[in-house]
Amino acid sequence: LLPVGAVLFDVNSVFRKVSILVVQTVLKTPGELVGSVCLDNGRPRVTEYSELGAELAEKRTNEGRLLFRAGSIANHVFSMEFLESFCDTSFHLPYHRASKKIAHLTPDGTLIKPTSPNGIKLEQFVFDVFDRSKNFFIWEVEREDEFSPLKNAESTGRECLSTCRRDLERLNRKWLEAAGARIEGDPVFIDASVSYCGEGLERFKDQVVSGPVLK
Repeated sequence: LLPVGAVLFDVNSVFRKVSILVVQTVLKTPGELVGSVCLDNGRPRVTEYSELGAELAEKRTNEGRLLFRAGSIANHVFSMEFLESFCDTSFHLPYHRASKKIAHLTPDGTLIKPTSPNGIKLEQFVFDVFDRSKNFFIWEVEREDEFSPLKNAESTGRECLSTCRRDLERLNRKWLEAAGARIEGDPVFIDASVSYCGEGLERFKDQVVSGPVLK
């Protein structure tokens, strides 16, 4: 759902004053497979879901909201000045340990697909430069408008291909209804050449539109 770069049009005046702009959305439940934007000793960072731990992931404020609720959806915008500051330094991104299920062959050629983690993967993330920013800005967006991750096989029924299609169709329908269109049939998707993030749909006001793809 994420309209890449569109955030710059919303906060252009703000971005000219910051070195990093991070788009985030509120997490629905503890334990979601999304990193959390937070402060560590007063410096911005993202804590990976695999490193947060269940106790902190489930911790809530006095108002009942998740304490670590600012979900990082991997939409970061950096100023060129900030990026260029790393060109002539010895800075290296740290490694993060991730336990993974790694398929492998036995000596006799049998393919083994483990059901539990059996290996370690070392990962590096661009967000580990956040704490070096002097001007860090967070922009919160509506989850249903900009975040529908594809993480799982279809058999799980969650964060899979069918849920992504469902959320995209719902968003496109929302745009058309806001423009005054009358929709017949299901589903209806809007070609990106017609509208990138809901703009330019005024010509469909009071018109009957149908899918599957509006071109």
